[in-house]
Amino acid sequence: MNPMSAQSHLPVRLCVAAVLTTALLTGCGREAAPRGPSQRNTEAVPVTVAPVLVAPVQRTVGVVGTLYGDEETTVSAKVAGRITAIYKDVGDRAAAGEPLAQIERTDYELLVRQRELAIQETLARLGLSEPPADDFDPQQVPTVARALLQAHNAEARFTRGQQLHEQNLLADQDFADLRTAAAVATANYQVELLSARAMLAEVRSRQAELALASQRLADTEVRVPHAARPPRTFGAAPFIEGGEDRTYAVTARMASVGEYVREGTPLFRLVDDDPVKLRCPVPERHVAQVRVGQRVALRVDAWPEEFSGRIERINPQVDVASRTFQVEVVVPNADRRLKPGSFAKGVIYTVLEEGAIFVPQAAHFSFAGVHKVFVVRDGKAQEILIEIDKTPHEHEGYVRVIRGLQGDERVITSGLNRIATGVNVLVASAAAP
Repeated sequence: MNPMSAQSHLPVRLCVAAVLTTALLTGCGREAAPRGPSQRNTEAVPVTVAPVLVAPVQRTVGVVGTLYGDEETTVSAKVAGRITAIYKDVGDRAAAGEPLAQIERTDYELLVRQRELAIQETLARLGLSEPPADDFDPQQVPTVARALLQAHNAEARFTRGQQLHEQNLLADQDFADLRTAAAVATANYQVELLSARAMLAEVRSRQAELALASQRLADTEVRVPHAARPPRTFGAAPFIEGGEDRTYAVTARMASVGEYVREGTPLFRLVDDDPVKLRCPVPERHVAQVRVGQRVALRVDAWPEEFSGRIERINPQVDVASRTFQVEVVVPNADRRLKPGSFAKGVIYTVLEEGAIFVPQAAHFSFAGVHKVFVVRDGKAQEILIEIDKTPHEHEGYVRVIRGLQGDERVITSGLNRIATGVNVLVASAAAP
């Protein structure tokens, strides 16, 4: 081939290659061109919707605290002495009046006998065999009766002597002796009467000493105290029956047989564990909601079930350090499963709020602290900002809305990651409320 001929065809080949390259590039650019906004918005996103739930909600306040017995007491020795017997120990139950321990009786028995003999001695000086009644007439005492008779006799002799003296039949000296004898007899009667009254008072004093000695003898037997359980009522309904004596559980024994104890020495610690009391602090922001008589549900780690109680007392003062106020909840405990000293969690049911608004959890969208839901308006998604309440409630699967909704909306529950305000949506189905 002619070299000059080959060189003449080179520009033609280059032009054809350039045209092909341009065509290919033009075709590829048309396929990669993005779709415009109008083209994107024409595609509807399938979604489901559900109505907003409007229902009452029970407001609650969560608390934690410690369980205490209805009454806790420390039984101490009323008299000094050596312990001779122990009748109850830790874990035993003791009814009112049951013996707990015995202190040696010998010294107190001797003291009672001494007081009895002292009374007999005073009665013997009075000429009586039995202690008289409170309305006893002291003139019945033999010595007083004798002095009274002597006074009457001396007065009669003086009266007769006065008549004889007036008739000049009795000397002046003899008349003076009769008058003095009458005065002495009267004074002697008064002395005997005063002495009898003093000895009667002494008898009554010695009777009191005997009663005290007898009481100290009885106190050598340490017993469970008598205390009636008061009834508890909230409103018109009885909550806990009362009137019966308390039954205690022994939680501590602090003495042993053979040990010498003094007056006031603690011997036993008792607790009445039916009912029990939950004492718990409540934040001061709830002071307007918490009331006496409100129901409280509480749980302890030892048992799976829930226990029910009522608020019985509210401390009117807020603690300045913790900014809480104390409440006391009474919980029936007839089966004694709740143990005083245990930790408990409770929920106070305060007020029932009507007309609360809830949305399904699937309809709730949250990002960076902003909460929202979507509704369908004119076939398009519409965003609504809401404020939610994170307080626990009884409507599971729902989020409570406290601001942003009226209660008659139907919210989108699916496809939330594919929609925004203005996006076309297609309601595929309506979820049941």
